[in-house]
Amino acid sequence: MSIYLIRHAQSLGNVNGKTESHASIPLTEFGHEQAQKLVDVLPPAKQIFISPFLRTRLTAEPILLRDQITPQVLDIQEFSYLSDTRCKNTTLEERKPWVDDYWNQADVNLVTSDGAESFANFYQRVTDFISHLDSLKAHYQHDHLLVFSHGQFLQLLKMLVEQKRELSSQLMRDFRYALLNHQLDNTEFFIFK
Repeated sequence: MSIYLIRHAQSLGNVNGKTESHASIPLTEFGHEQAQKLVDVLPPAKQIFISPFLRTRLTAEPILLRDQITPQVLDIQEFSYLSDTRCKNTTLEERKPWVDDYWNQADVNLVTSDGAESFANFYQRVTDFISHLDSLKAHYQHDHLLVFSHGQFLQLLKMLVEQKRELSSQLMRDFRYALLNHQLDNTEFFIFK
C-alpha cells in the first residue's frame, strides 16, 4: 500500500485564463473530466490530504465521494511568489515578465510583496511535509493515503526526495529548470517512497 502524490486537474490558470486569487482558481471543464477519471485510476483511500486551494478540493471531490472521506487540509498549497494583489485579474502571459524577473534573480529570500512567499519559506514547507510523510509511511503499509497538491510543490518535493539538497540559489535555478522541462502534468501522480 502507498502514499500517492497527485497534481490537481487542469485549472483556469493552466490555460491562460484570468484569475482572481491563487486560492480561488477553479478547474476547467476538462479539469473536471480529468478529476472524474481518477476514480478509475487511484485506489480506495484511508485518508486524503488537500491544500487550502480550491483546485485541489475540486480534483479530489470524485474520490472523496467514492470513498466517503472528509479531507484534511494541510499547508501544501502552491508556491505563491507573486502576491494575489499584483496578480488579480491577470493571465499567465501577462504575468510572464514578473515571473521571469523573479526566477532570474535566484534570491532564495526575496519576497516580492506583501502576501508573497520566499523560496526559502516554500523550501521549508516542502521539507516539513516530507518529514511528515516519512513519519506516516509505517501507517500506510496496508492502506492508501492520497495527497492532492500542486505542480511546483510536488516538483520540489520529488526533487528533494530523489536527492536531498540544501537551500541555495543553485537549487532554485535547478528547480526552475525542472519546472520548465519536466513539469508534472495535471492529474499526474507518483508514489512517495
